[in-house]
Amino acid sequence: MAVTTVAATAGVVSALGAQPARGAEPTGLALTAIAAGGPPAGTVLRAGRFIVDLEGRVLFLHGPSVPPGAVVDTATAGQWAAEGFNAVSIGVRMDTDGTFAGSSSSSSSSSSSSSSSHAGMPARAAADGSDPGLEQLATAVDAVVGRGLRVMIQIVPTAAAVRAGDEAFAAGLRRVAGRFHDVAGLVGFELVAPAGSPALNGAVRDTDAHHLLWRQSIAPFDAAASVVTNDEAALLVGWAAGDPATVLRLVSAADATQLGWFFDRPLNDTTLGAVARPYPAAVAGVPVGFTYSPSGRLLTLSYVPVPAGGGAFSGGAATQIRVPTRVYPDGYVVRANGATVVSAPGAGVLCLVTDARAARVDVRVEPAAAGREPPVAAPVAGDPCPGVTARPTAPPAGGQAVDGAMRTDRAASRATGQAGGTGGGQTGGMALWALPLAGAVGMASVLGGLRWRMRRGRGGRAAVAGSRRFP
Repeated sequence: MAVTTVAATAGVVSALGAQPARGAEPTGLALTAIAAGGPPAGTVLRAGRFIVDLEGRVLFLHGPSVPPGAVVDTATAGQWAAEGFNAVSIGVRMDTDGTFAGSSSSSSSSSSSSSSSHAGMPARAAADGSDPGLEQLATAVDAVVGRGLRVMIQIVPTAAAVRAGDEAFAAGLRRVAGRFHDVAGLVGFELVAPAGSPALNGAVRDTDAHHLLWRQSIAPFDAAASVVTNDEAALLVGWAAGDPATVLRLVSAADATQLGWFFDRPLNDTTLGAVARPYPAAVAGVPVGFTYSPSGRLLTLSYVPVPAGGGAFSGGAATQIRVPTRVYPDGYVVRANGATVVSAPGAGVLCLVTDARAARVDVRVEPAAAGREPPVAAPVAGDPCPGVTARPTAPPAGGQAVDGAMRTDRAASRATGQAGGTGGGQTGGMALWALPLAGAVGMASVLGGLRWRMRRGRGGRAAVAGSRRFP
């Protein structure tokens, strides 16, 4: 309960109330407004501690991480999609001068540790200045995005490149960003080796106004694991070990702290049993929390149906939940309060649209009895929720940004303050009751502190009532 309370409170409050750090990259949907020409389809932005898509939905990325030189073809990408993954991290090796050499031979397409030795001997950059490694990377990227998966490009420097420092990284970032800036579904660029120069953000912005730069850091829940971060947002990328118990512990910790991840260990039946699980791939609102119980194969999700980046959704807000066949061989049953299922029975991507006037959405997915529901179909490339749009209005600009956060805060407070459970004769279960209750307790304490600060700063109840801004 304590973990759930912390995760629920941190998830809602930090997304709705946090302001961007001074000097940080543009935050969330604000990036859309300043980017010349508009971002490519599937671009990932940041809103506080969450990553969001262009529709304003909060994204949770799950997928494998493959090292430089590994073969990634359309068939392999299709297998990953069938396991429920929605993204892939693909590595490319960078040399001292910021160029990207290819590999004279390739390794298996199964993912392995990004820090492991690379297969094959490096092929030198071509005399004309082209990068063979980037061309090999482009083939893998095409295969992944062709199956409807997002892609992170992971820059893996040689030891000499690490010693060369920020100058080499900046040169490499300009080359890779210039080559892939218009790729649909690009999550951004990850630096495997830590590099602290603020100029590296500018190296990306020189040629790419839309995509994020991610850097390594220690995972908040395990000092032996690592994450990549962009200001407050984070993704788990370095796993402390590959044994099933460690994998299950880390993936559960990532869920509890509302982090997506890229799995950097070989995929086999054992590891897939831990990482192939149902999860909310895109949430049309701010998540209060979600849990998955492997023993009962039960997924619960609660969220407030307002965009994490501010503004408001205009139209049907589609939440997408990935439901792997491996987990539900006999199909699944959905119970939802505050949203309507719009996908076909047995769809590999469960699609829900928020009901009119719903203040909170609670969803429960569990196994179906044998023969009662159709088997789960593998996701197909393209939009998994066709005909459903979820576009927010433009977020407030300038001094109105705080007012927008206040309105969203009030909506979240109303939602989490309501009683939990599912209506309309549907059974919610204890876990579904616990999450909204924990979120309500945490939200009440935070909002109570804010109200006290506002009264103290404004000089009394009348002053607070007449103001819509934080002190």
